[in-house]
Amino acid sequence: KLGDHVVVDLIITCGHCYQCTHGRENVCETVLVRGSGTDGGWREYFTAPESDVYRIDPKIRWEDAALIEPLAIGEHCTNRGRVTAEDTVFILGTGTIGTIIAQACKVKGAKVICCDINDESLERSKRFGVDYTINSNKEEIVARVQEITNGHGCTVAFDSACFPGSLTSLFKVGIVCNAGRIVPMGFCDKPETISQADINKRELEVIGSRMSAYQFIPIAKNMAEGKYRLEGLATTFIKFSEIEKVFNNMIHPDPAVKKTVIMFD
Repeated sequence: KLGDHVVVDLIITCGHCYQCTHGRENVCETVLVRGSGTDGGWREYFTAPESDVYRIDPKIRWEDAALIEPLAIGEHCTNRGRVTAEDTVFILGTGTIGTIIAQACKVKGAKVICCDINDESLERSKRFGVDYTINSNKEEIVARVQEITNGHGCTVAFDSACFPGSLTSLFKVGIVCNAGRIVPMGFCDKPETISQADINKRELEVIGSRMSAYQFIPIAKNMAEGKYRLEGLATTFIKFSEIEKVFNNMIHPDPAVKKTVIMFD
């Protein structure tokens, strides 16, 4: 109703294809993504079907509500990876998505190891509850993982670094245990060097994950209940009237800018 605080789903789907009728609407045959495949929210007025609009607790700040969508990605991919409290999770890359995946894992009770080449990013991940960090420029990843896991390896690994070869690196023996799951998060189109033997000798699972499905409502509920550490997830807040600053940051990337939220005046 008029005056409700709401968030709008990222995706537009057909509702009747195989994927939509089997809980996989995020990969609908005709899926459109707001802000990518069709117009998004960088405008003063916006319309969407009621079914794509979710009411949220008015005590959630708007700058936090903008994080519901990326937090939904974290929840979706950790569900795809079947993360539980029994798991030890390895996350390659500690940008915003890597940090959000870590939080989703911690909410599920898992132990989390984050790996990056940037000490500042690794320290930031600790503030969000990560149990162990590895700087791969200073430490040997396999040796450190084996030390942390008492020689067992991790049960689940997420590639949120998403550079050419990053997925292949997770197949090094000793990072993921036999029967483990590997979830790539990116859209890098460069070939990886993974053989059938790399997968089948240890009966590993490679599980795709794209955006999210049916996660906005539970994420908004968790946010209202204070289950996430939100401070510092978004690092940059820009007024809509100063939107040119967003494009300037794209052209001239600043490592300190992890996630930008556009605020309407």
